[in-house]
Amino acid sequence: MYYVQRGTTLIIMLAGGDKSTQSRDIELAKQRATKLDDAT
Repeated sequence: MYYVQRGTTLIIMLAGGDKSTQSRDIELAKQRATKLDDAT
């Protein structure tokens, strides 16, 4: 499970998976965190 904190707001579950998809899941979480930043 991957999460991000922006100020006092904690956003949970940007992506999740198991060891077999970990690299892909990390990249997906990073992309989603970037989109959150762009949306604000």
